[in-house]
Amino acid sequence: MTRPLLRSITARVEADFLGTGISVGQRAILEALLLADQATAPVITKILQLKRQLVAREPKELLHCEMVETSENPQHRKSVFYRLNGKSRKIISDIRHRETIQFTEFVRDFSTEDIDGPLRIQTTLNETFSKSRQPSFLEADIH
Repeated sequence: MTRPLLRSITARVEADFLGTGISVGQRAILEALLLADQATAPVITKILQLKRQLVAREPKELLHCEMVETSENPQHRKSVFYRLNGKSRKIISDIRHRETIQFTEFVRDFSTEDIDGPLRIQTTLNETFSKSRQPSFLEADIH
């Protein structure tokens, strides 16, 4: 059920972005910058818990599209700080506002217990699978 859910969520998010000129990946970068104010690509990578290669490409594309600005990083000559500009701040703020309204309406149909159980399972799965070199289920069955 996870794979179809992820595809459906991605399709819905992409549909919600029509006319904004941003992709799902770029939206994630913009949201990280909204929360962090400014950040280097490695910090964005850590915030989003994504692979460095994915994060390295998106801020550069956002810079090319004039959706983010950069400033010098006094601690590292090759690593710049990325931050939102007025245009991207409005876009991501509008997106988050719209999503908040949609989620508020969605959760009205569920009790706290309905939400807490799956949240606990998803949190545990994320923690389990993000740990370094865990044996796969198949390896665990063999040993």
